[in-house]
Amino acid sequence: MFLAKSDFNTAMYAHVIDEISDSDDSALAQCIAVGIEQVKSYLKNRYDTDLIFSAEGDDRNALILEYCKVVAVWELLKLCSAETLYETWRERYDRVIEWLEGVRDGKNTPELPLRTDQEGNIGLVIKFGSNPKFHHNFD
Repeated sequence: MFLAKSDFNTAMYAHVIDEISDSDDSALAQCIAVGIEQVKSYLKNRYDTDLIFSAEGDDRNALILEYCKVVAVWELLKLCSAETLYETWRERYDRVIEWLEGVRDGKNTPELPLRTDQEGNIGLVIKFGSNPKFHHNFD
């Protein structure tokens, strides 16, 4: 599993997670699933998300792991009104989404395995086009 409850020790205290989720691990599991899926959605056009998110332990990309935690905590915080630092987590979430949008748009390039086809060729989505032709009329 890419992200587990034990990984949150660097993001939020376990007793806070238990308080928010009412000690229901299935609520946290759902938040983790949503967090991973949201991060995947920004990476999947360019990177091999199956390989990235099947990694375990020290083989996981530290930045992607941290960003998945931020998104999962944000999802968890939507469940509560307990003593949490809502604005702090909102700012962290917004920064993560902004960075992920940069990855999606090709502005940020993390050290992640690129998507490949069955033959091992890199399969990137490339958009191209031009502006409409401009005509001068001097009648």
